[in-house]
Amino acid sequence: MHHSRKTSRKLIQSLGSLVGEVAREKEFEWSYALPELDSVVTHISVGRDGTTTPILNEGYRETMCGTLSFYNSKGNRMHTIYTACAPEYGKKSFDDVMDMELSRIKQQYPKVTYIGLADGAKNNWTYLESRTEVQILDFFHATEYLAEVSMVMQKDEVKRQEWLEGVCHDLKNKNNGAKLILRELKEHRNRLSTTVPEALSRAIAYLENNKERTHYAKYQKKGYPIGSGVTEAACKVVAKQRLSNSGMRWTIPVAQHILLLRGLICTQGRWQQFWNHIDKNGI
Repeated sequence: MHHSRKTSRKLIQSLGSLVGEVAREKEFEWSYALPELDSVVTHISVGRDGTTTPILNEGYRETMCGTLSFYNSKGNRMHTIYTACAPEYGKKSFDDVMDMELSRIKQQYPKVTYIGLADGAKNNWTYLESRTEVQILDFFHATEYLAEVSMVMQKDEVKRQEWLEGVCHDLKNKNNGAKLILRELKEHRNRLSTTVPEALSRAIAYLENNKERTHYAKYQKKGYPIGSGVTEAACKVVAKQRLSNSGMRWTIPVAQHILLLRGLICTQGRWQQFWNHIDKNGI
């Protein structure tokens, strides 16, 4: 109901589609001012992650979400820009949007440290390594591999839990913690007289491939984030909660319109600025 008049679903869908089309048409043209931040920005983290979206006649496909988060010297997050793109083959559209946002931010903050923060997916690092000075593997994804391999390292449940707590502490707080854990895992593998368990092989490969992104003790001293929770939250809030309710199925264009608008709504200050642009341009 609106002013005591019934509003049809078709009208709401049509309005949503029109607003989404404007957002998509002007996505690379309109810029948005940052809110006033409480303290000086010292580093900005760039995160990316995927979630699944039900697409009509195609099943579940990957929707990409990205974040640019602003931190002060104490490691406090002061602001986050949220972006998302509908499923596509390859990630060019998503990468283009992230590049646009990142380029504009680097013009405003050319001297801060840019941090790439993500899980171990190869395509994340293909993108982030060329655009950030520091790359950090999400700490909690690393501990998931340790939790899995703990059942290989210790059969007794009490000892298994003690081992897991100890290595997670070392990984987070010791210099070269990942290197020490990797050495222990390899020594255990070498002592085995039977087939190497898959969990052990996976943990060794994961730490080996990401060891230069696991200097967590050093990162924390500098106030850098070590968890990608803000990006995982973006997957949930920007995409999943809106597009994956029971019975929902989407076409790619409609999903894209919704994700664009969700990014504007979830990023502080942008939704009002978007409508200001519309008023200013007489749309």
